[in-house]
Amino acid sequence: MSTETDFYSALGQCVSAAAGVFGLGFIGWQIMVARRTADLQALQTFLRDAKDHEAALIKASDQPEKDQAFIEYLNFLETYATALNGKLFPATSREIVNDKITDALVVISDSTEWHPKLAAAITSHTTFVALRRFMERNRKAMKAVRETRTNMAA
Repeated sequence: MSTETDFYSALGQCVSAAAGVFGLGFIGWQIMVARRTADLQALQTFLRDAKDHEAALIKASDQPEKDQAFIEYLNFLETYATALNGKLFPATSREIVNDKITDALVVISDSTEWHPKLAAAITSHTTFVALRRFMERNRKAMKAVRETRTNMAA
C-alpha cells in the first residue's frame, strides 16, 4: 500500500510541477503582451501630443501666443529627449520618437523665426540639457535630414 501511495504522491507532485511551469510560461506571455500594449499606447500618446503641440504653434494668432506655444513645444521635446537619452523606450518606439524629434529640431534650427527663439529660451546651462545632448548625439542624423529636406525642396 505504501508503494501505491508513494506513486500517487509522486504523480501529484509531477502534475503540480508541470502546472507551475505552464503557469509561469503563461504569466511570462501575458507580461510580454502587456509590455507591447503599453509601448503602443505610449507611442500613440507621443504622436498625439506632438501633433497637438504643433497644431497649437500653427494656430497661435499673435506673437505672445506663438511664443508660449513654442516654449511648450520645446518642453515637450525636452521631456521626450530625456526619455530617449535615458533609454526608457523599447527599440521600435525609440526609433519613431527619435526620428520625430530629429525632424522637429532640424525644422527649428533651420527656421529664421524659431531658431533665435530657441537660443533666447536657453537661459542657463541647465535649460534644455536633454535636447542639447540629443542634438550632439544625433548630429549625423540631423545632417542627413537636412540634406534630404534640401534635396526635396530643389
